[in-house]
Amino acid sequence: MVTFKIKIANKVIEINAFNETTKKYCLSFLSEDEPNYVITMTREDLENEASNSTDGKVYVNEEISALYRKIADLLVEDNTVVFHSSAICVNGGAFLITARSGVGKSTHSRNLKQYIGEKFKYINDDKPLIKVGDGITVFSTPWNGKERRGSDISAPLKAVLFLNRGETNTYRKIDNKEEIYIKMLSQIYLPKEKTKREKALKVADNLLKNVNFYEINVTKDIESAKMTYEEIIKNEIK
Repeated sequence: MVTFKIKIANKVIEINAFNETTKKYCLSFLSEDEPNYVITMTREDLENEASNSTDGKVYVNEEISALYRKIADLLVEDNTVVFHSSAICVNGGAFLITARSGVGKSTHSRNLKQYIGEKFKYINDDKPLIKVGDGITVFSTPWNGKERRGSDISAPLKAVLFLNRGETNTYRKIDNKEEIYIKMLSQIYLPKEKTKREKALKVADNLLKNVNFYEINVTKDIESAKMTYEEIIKNEIK
């Protein structure tokens, strides 16, 4: 076994893994602090990972994918959930850009980076953690997408943007709570165990009450980033 510790969402987790590549994947988040939790990977975890996934696919490999699932099941006890999205930071405020896989959330984030410049930072381009405590905070993790866009930073969540691909660039603020809830729950990881699932849903309820939600229909060009920044982001970080 390979033993190492990582720090994410202000918690230190000691991990007993099978593969050195798993430690290397988490390299930017390694810690020497005393652990709050201990996770030991099992052969059963690896064997079951594809069946546990909603689409039958694994993230990088079976162990790396299964490890994050175990972390998500653990941290939900600390009011922390995985939210499938591209998490960005602008002027100290975090924004989640979320969409179905392949629609283009990472493309839109790249356009925003180009348009905004130095004020823009990636938190995590795929699977950030959202923690409800004194406010709502977005944290990065090693699980940050194929291009590994992210950094070990955190920021208070300002808004969530549901992205659709469109022929023109349009946006609207979503006020219908049922619509928001349906869209949001398709992107939040919900554990199978009932009590943990209920805690994840409470985090979702908190987001619903305290964060603004928008729908954006965007093209692939830089004008889409101009709209998102000028009409939404600038107003949310005032």
